[in-house]
Amino acid sequence: MSGAADRAGSALAFAAARTALPAPQAGQGAQAVRSLEEAGDFSGRCFLFLQGPASPFGFRLARTLARRGARIVKVHLCGGDLVFWPARARLFRGRLEDWPAHLERLMAEESVSDVVLFGDCRPYHAPAVRLGHARGTRLHLLEEGYVRPGWITCERRGVNAHSDLPRAPDSLREAAAVAEPPARAPLPEPFARRALWDVAWNAGFAALAPLFHRYRRHTLAHPAVDYAGWIVRWLSSSTAIKRDRAARARLGEGARYFLLPLQLEGDYQMRAHSNFRSVEEVVRLVLASFARAAPTEELLAVKRHPYDTSLPATRRMVERVAGEFGLAERIVFIEGGDIEPLVAASAGVVLVNSTTALQALRHAKPLKVLGHATYDMPGLAHQGPLDGFWHEAPVPDPDLVDAYRRVVVARTQVAGGFFAPAAIDRAVAGLVARMAKEARPA
Repeated sequence: MSGAADRAGSALAFAAARTALPAPQAGQGAQAVRSLEEAGDFSGRCFLFLQGPASPFGFRLARTLARRGARIVKVHLCGGDLVFWPARARLFRGRLEDWPAHLERLMAEESVSDVVLFGDCRPYHAPAVRLGHARGTRLHLLEEGYVRPGWITCERRGVNAHSDLPRAPDSLREAAAVAEPPARAPLPEPFARRALWDVAWNAGFAALAPLFHRYRRHTLAHPAVDYAGWIVRWLSSSTAIKRDRAARARLGEGARYFLLPLQLEGDYQMRAHSNFRSVEEVVRLVLASFARAAPTEELLAVKRHPYDTSLPATRRMVERVAGEFGLAERIVFIEGGDIEPLVAASAGVVLVNSTTALQALRHAKPLKVLGHATYDMPGLAHQGPLDGFWHEAPVPDPDLVDAYRRVVVARTQVAGGFFAPAAIDRAVAGLVARMAKEARPA
């Protein structure tokens, strides 16, 4: 990339981001300050930053590392990346198929020691992960917290089913000897701010689309379609609340029910960590088994994903499939609200690969996993066929549940968040302290 394009990208970034970045928080808290004080010197390390969450988190992290001696290289892949990065950066405007070779040259020329990115399955990130493993580069693969709220995820090998977490009970118990970080009260992350920052990111994406016309989005739906769905949800929210009130009242009448939390079709939990091609395929598989094998007096509660903007299409799809299997009177569709009370009162939970699983384990509910997940092991989840789950699934082993949570938190979770200034401060402090302790991979 030419120096002129580099300078143009820097100017565009500053203009877009200077009003979006909140001022640093004076009261990060004693723990955050101690974490930064304990972090070592990063001189001699070069951090390559790719795409991060739609928030100032990435820039705050890079700024903190730079102040401790690290060299920072940032690559913008699309206009949205400029919105929260008020500093010099490189632009990649080439084709996706040219990206791996470009990335390899860049990492060699800059002697990159560390790579930081959010979402290891994104089309521009998956090659970076593969190249990082091949080069022995430290990888800091970020994702929203496995344990929510109040945590973010940072993995070394891969996120979710790509993780290097133990996959067998014996190795999990052995790893559980590590000390668990102390629990912390979650810091509030208002949805309104998260939504505003998402709009800002997509505004930058749209405004600078001609500059990055070869960019390939990682999302299946166009942002305009997604936002239209949110508007429809808002306009129909009063009707949805009334339906949910009646549905939850029916479940509260003492009927035994199982819970199926739906996932987003475009989520990599579905696209990369399962063999399903659509949410309807999941619904068909589960409802067919429920009709065939579940006791006739039991119900199945189907919970919409909180970020699903395809309503009423999702509700109508579930109703249509339920009718096809003769389950119209046994399926209860829940559109909104907190899922934890539904988990706590259920007879069991069946899902693809979701953080709802941790709630099921915490409440000692039988769990059936249909996708690829680190918690799909004997003692935590039902290992037999789905048909048998409805009447023979054992409750999780409480000692193994405790071991799983301790290992997950100790190895992969950092206290804080991506979408509020105080939560970002806490996450940056914890992540920098963790980065300072990591040795270069063999």
